[in-house]
Amino acid sequence: MRNIPLDELATCWPRVLPWIEEAVARSDGDENALDILIAIARGNYALFAGEKCAAVAQLVRWPRQSVFTVLYASGEDLESCREAFEWSKNWCRANGVQVFRIHARAGWERALGFKRRGVILEERL
Repeated sequence: MRNIPLDELATCWPRVLPWIEEAVARSDGDENALDILIAIARGNYALFAGEKCAAVAQLVRWPRQSVFTVLYASGEDLESCREAFEWSKNWCRANGVQVFRIHARAGWERALGFKRRGVILEERL
């Protein structure tokens, strides 16, 4: 797992696209894979990829803390995703990030052993 530099995005994207599309299919429909690619190219999101998984994250440096939020993640199996999250947490520690968050479906809470901090509620209008 590593942070994919922008100059490698064009060669890496086709390989990770199926995983990104799988994650997007389970999301709220805010964006599609092309929107995500554009956000990565603009530097708004970062792409992290390994041999068996990929994740899209957003790093925000707020006045009082830095927050790394995994927006989309998928891979070949649960173990590769767990390893990717551990790698990402270590990357965060090495880069001065204080908070690691995941936007995920409920199954990830149990699978990763993360602490629930709240619930996102939504009403479609």
